[in-house]
Amino acid sequence: MMELSKIVDLQIGADVKRGFSEDLQTDAERVAQLTKDTLGLVGEVGEFANLLKKVELTLRVDGYEGPSLEAASAELREELADAMIYIIRLSSGLSGDLEGDILRKMANNDERYRHLEK
Repeated sequence: MMELSKIVDLQIGADVKRGFSEDLQTDAERVAQLTKDTLGLVGEVGEFANLLKKVELTLRVDGYEGPSLEAASAELREELADAMIYIIRLSSGLSGDLEGDILRKMANNDERYRHLEK
């Protein structure tokens, strides 16, 4: 399995090849791109939520003809992947180290929620 840092590098490299600037010079340029990527992220999460809503309705409402969880799983995972691409772009736009940031947050959560461990 590939490390997250390698996936981040691949995505940012692909973005640069497609004409997305990695070198935003001013805060105004960075905020504009962060705003666009945030809207993209929210859109992808919305698409995930909408499909999951249809799966839930299928389970809960007699006669509703929507997808099963099994039938929708591949598309749900694709929406999550789309969302992750926007998260990568947002982190990069903030000069972040997404892999390190996630590991630090997980360590913080381990401390914060240690009392819940069984």
